[in-house]
Amino acid sequence: MKNLYFEKRKFTYSDVINTQSDFIDDYPIVYLLYSSTKEQAYVGQTVQKNQRLKSHLKDSRRKQLDQTILIGHEQFNQSATYNIESNLINFLIADGHYKLQNVSQTASRYTHNYYQKSFFNETVFENIWQRLREESIAKGTLEYLRNKDVYKLSPYRELSEQQLEVKQEILEYCKINITQPGHHVFIVEGDAGTGKSVLLSSLFNTIQDLSKDTSSALYQTDNYLLVNHSEML
Repeated sequence: MKNLYFEKRKFTYSDVINTQSDFIDDYPIVYLLYSSTKEQAYVGQTVQKNQRLKSHLKDSRRKQLDQTILIGHEQFNQSATYNIESNLINFLIADGHYKLQNVSQTASRYTHNYYQKSFFNETVFENIWQRLREESIAKGTLEYLRNKDVYKLSPYRELSEQQLEVKQEILEYCKINITQPGHHVFIVEGDAGTGKSVLLSSLFNTIQDLSKDTSSALYQTDNYLLVNHSEML
């Protein structure tokens, strides 16, 4: 695709700093770190390539990864790379070929509208995904993966503004009542197809993250998710 830059490198500092395009060195990029043998991967986006990848090389988990793909575009902005990073995480989880090292972000997973969002979200992303299939990083087509439950209910899915508001309200409710005696119930109501299951998936994943955060009121809590349909399971 014209304007798309796709560079495959070994994941060493000397290899990743010697890139061929200014649109990878000096622009926002999306990147994929992966292992050629262990089928693990990590997806990220950055505006400071060398600094970000250098920090990954010091991370014990990232050291298990030995290859990288750097993805740039002449029109990339940070909104676009954040959007594409989220899409890659969702679709790679659904594809199942690589196990992602990414952990969900407890910060909001809401991608606002931005200039040419549909172009980056659809046209550019489809071309990126096709290149990943050609490199045998991904297997399934986007059409096939969109119909899988693991994609539809991924905790990495972009939430609507209303879903984020409800999620934040529930998290505050949990933090307040975790130290209070008795039982506490928060009920979310909505018609079928309004996004309750996606909200629940995102919520539970964030609660699990907070249970590992020493600064959180939910630190070291034991949390369980009861589901009543196989798709959610």
